[in-house]
Amino acid sequence: MAKLARDLATPSGGGATLNPRETIFGTGTLGAVNAEVVIPVDGCSTVSLDMRGTFSATVGLEGSVDGTNWVSIPARPVNIASIAYALGFTAAGAYVAKCAAYRLVRARCTAFTSGSVTATVVAQNGLLDDSLQGMVTPTLSTTVGTAGTATTLTIASPGAGLRHYLTYLSINRFATALLTAAAAPVTVTTTNLPGSLAFSFPAEAAAQGTIDRWREDFAYPLATSAQATATTIVCPATTGVIWRVTAGYYVAP
Repeated sequence: MAKLARDLATPSGGGATLNPRETIFGTGTLGAVNAEVVIPVDGCSTVSLDMRGTFSATVGLEGSVDGTNWVSIPARPVNIASIAYALGFTAAGAYVAKCAAYRLVRARCTAFTSGSVTATVVAQNGLLDDSLQGMVTPTLSTTVGTAGTATTLTIASPGAGLRHYLTYLSINRFATALLTAAAAPVTVTTTNLPGSLAFSFPAEAAAQGTIDRWREDFAYPLATSAQATATTIVCPATTGVIWRVTAGYYVAP
């Protein structure tokens, strides 16, 4: 349903004239810390920010329910190589986010060095299409150890308000020497994954040069437990073993 816009001019006879409108927008120049462009977003679902000009600055989107308190809104670029959500942007381009929870949205300059940003904020009632989230793996992180040493894959914190969503996890155990059987499994542990997720590898005899592969393709992306927190997969020091760990993931609220 189209929203209604109030004409700025008062019609003859008083009152107000309301016209159908599909978008709400505002534009301005941001040339200092805390400079902002504010728009009402009542009834809107999606907000976009367009940044143009030559500048060294960071601009983020923020939303408010009461007009006094503001919270950062994670947004993602739509015309830049990266598709990761973030809370602030430093490059010219277009960015998009969800805004249904707020009454007001603003683009605010959170850091400024030089130049000026021509910022345009547009809100509409169309839904943000995030259908590719979880269907593609835009980011990979991998690490490999040395024989007999512990190996940890650390996926750095994605930033405030954001978390990792793992699409798959691969753990390889390579035997650099003849492995002899043991009575207890080899346990790979994790941090910042639900239930302190862990994996057990067999402690069976294995010939030098063999590899034991474990891979999990999550039917639905596995959300990490906490936002703004690094995620780790920890392989213990194991005699005669080289570990390699690879994780596919994306970043979102």
